[in-house]
Amino acid sequence: MKKKVQRQGLRTLGTALHIVDHKLIVRGARVKVEHILNSVVMTGDNRKIGRVYDIFGPVDQPYISIKVFKGVNEEELKGLGLANKKIFSR
Repeated sequence: MKKKVQRQGLRTLGTALHIVDHKLIVRGARVKVEHILNSVVMTGDNRKIGRVYDIFGPVDQPYISIKVFKGVNEEELKGLGLANKKIFSR
């Protein structure tokens, strides 16, 4: 049985899918759009990777575009997308 880890002050944003034009696309969890627009996005190990840039698609589980910070390695982003890693927002 998996333990659910509570991360102080972080909300699950969704699951990383792929990268387009140095933007990470995430399949959103059930989130309130007004709470996440322009928020800082982090990986599971608390590494800041970008900010929420755009939200599109179905209302109940939208796609979220994340504008990646300049210092973030594209190979690391590919690893997130290929492994379907959870992404969080503050």
